[in-house]
Amino acid sequence: MSSLAMALVTDLRFSMRRSANLEVRDQAYWYAMGAREFAEISIERAMQAPDDMLRPDADWLSGQRVFPINDGQLVGRVRDASNCFNLNSLVSIEANGLLVGDPLQQRRFDALLQAIGLPVQQSATITAELVDWLDSDQRPVISGAEDDSYARAGRHYRTGNTLLAEREELLALASMTPRLYSEIAPFVCAHPVVDNVPLNINTMQFDQAPLLVAMFEGELSRTTADALLIERPQTGFDAMQVFWEQDVFEAMEIESHHRQAVGRTSEYFQIEVDVLYAGARFRLSEMVEWRGGIRRLTQRYGSFS
Repeated sequence: MSSLAMALVTDLRFSMRRSANLEVRDQAYWYAMGAREFAEISIERAMQAPDDMLRPDADWLSGQRVFPINDGQLVGRVRDASNCFNLNSLVSIEANGLLVGDPLQQRRFDALLQAIGLPVQQSATITAELVDWLDSDQRPVISGAEDDSYARAGRHYRTGNTLLAEREELLALASMTPRLYSEIAPFVCAHPVVDNVPLNINTMQFDQAPLLVAMFEGELSRTTADALLIERPQTGFDAMQVFWEQDVFEAMEIESHHRQAVGRTSEYFQIEVDVLYAGARFRLSEMVEWRGGIRRLTQRYGSFS
C-alpha cells in the first residue's frame, strides 16, 4: 500500500507539473500571437508611406524592442527579408515545369560565399551541391551531388528536386557542416519563388555588404561595398539614379541584370518574437509578404534555451 501511495503521489506531481507547463506554454503562445498581430499591423500602417519606412534611419531598423509583461517580457524585431540571397533563385522553371540551374545566380551565390570568407573550391562545391539538390534531373554538375552521392555516403535520403521550404535544408547538403551553415545562414533565405529578390539599398545593414558583392558577381570588392553603405545618405538614396551615379560605378559596365538586382522597395519582412514568461522561453518567427496587404508565408513557434 505504501508503494502504491508513493506511485500515485509521484504520478500526481508529474501531472500537476505537466499541466503547469502547458498553461505557461499556452499563455506564452498567445503573448506571441498578440505581438505578431501588432507587428503585422505596424508593417501595414508603415507601408502606406514607404518612403518614410524604407530608409536607413527608420525606427524599425534600429534593432529589437522590449515590452514588459506580467512575470516576463516580450522581445520583438522586424527585419527586411528582401536583403538576403534567395536560395531558390539558383534554379529557373522551364516551360515544361522542370527546374534547371541558373548560371547567373550560381555565379552570384559563389561570389557571396567567397565574400564571407569561404575558399574558392569550397564555395564552388556548395554551390554545385545546392543546384543539384534543387534541379529536377539526376545528372550531377561538376563538384555536385545527386542521389548516388548520398547513397554512397550512407545517407538515407535523396536530393529534394524541388524548391527549399526553409534555409535550414542547407544542412542536408553533402559538404555542409553546422559551422559552415552558421556562417552562411545570416545572408540567405528561401523565398517561395525562383526569382532573385532585389536588395533594398536603403534598408541594408552594414554587415550585409557581402550581398552587394554577390549581386555584382564579385566585380564589386567587399571594401567598396562597405564604403557604399557607409557613405549612403542618412535618409537613403532618393532615387536609384543617384545610387548608380556613385563614383565606384564609373569604371564598371553596369548591365540590366545589375540594375534589377538592387532597388529601393521591399516585399518580404521577417517578424521575430521572443517570449520570456514564468521562467520559460519561447520564440515565434514569421515571414510575411507585402503586396498591398500582408500575406503570411511561413511561421515557426516553439521553446528555446
